[in-house]
Amino acid sequence: MQENNPAALSSEPTAIHRLDPRTKLALLLAVFLAALLPQRPDIVILATIAVLIQVALARAWGEVYRLRWLLFILALFSVTVWSVLAQGPTPLFWRVSRESLAFGVATFLKLGTMMAAGLLLLATTPVEELFRGLVKLKLPFAAAFAFALALRWVPDIFATAQRVKEAQEARGLAWEEGGPVTRLKRHLPLLVPIFLLTLRRSQTMAWALEARGFQIHPQRTYLLELRMTPRDWLALSLAAAFLAGFVALHLAGWDQIPGLRL
Repeated sequence: MQENNPAALSSEPTAIHRLDPRTKLALLLAVFLAALLPQRPDIVILATIAVLIQVALARAWGEVYRLRWLLFILALFSVTVWSVLAQGPTPLFWRVSRESLAFGVATFLKLGTMMAAGLLLLATTPVEELFRGLVKLKLPFAAAFAFALALRWVPDIFATAQRVKEAQEARGLAWEEGGPVTRLKRHLPLLVPIFLLTLRRSQTMAWALEARGFQIHPQRTYLLELRMTPRDWLALSLAAAFLAGFVALHLAGWDQIPGLRL
């Protein structure tokens, strides 16, 4: 299962890779909460820097770089929309104020930080470890299995789309001719075979699980065993202190934009 997982691409495990998956999930939750609490971009960027430090330690810059166009579109959308919708007492031009512009930048930083943190988790954690960590956290086995299976199928769906596209190219369909709207219309028919192939694979998987007695026995054994190490407790302590600082700033009101009206 690891050949399609980004976590399997690292030649040498880093300190982030060696963390327990439960610790990584706790770090992800801490980053999400720390990013969501403040309104000021200069506070949100502290959470962004924390994630970038983790990315550097995990040597996962290549995975984040793949999101560059998505992050660019997200930045353009967030800054534009919230600069107009939000209101503040310090006008800059038209309906844009200094406060609304700051909130737009903060919104992009929040979304980008959470995306990078989620990608970091997937890039440093094999699906098997993530599944076992969810079970250890008392998530129902069926729910954890479905989540892990969905992650496992993401690269398979992309591979299916590529095969369908290549088959259409072999039949003489030119994907790159015409304008953007024309090319988009050519890609829409791909959804039908991709959906049917994915549905067929889901049915085959359901039959295979039923044939193997899925969920017949409530007690299960696992090949992979997880143990918390001092490295994990240190990471959890740092995450707790990091989140406590953001909560303290939020309770004191220092992370809010004065005069901002949403």
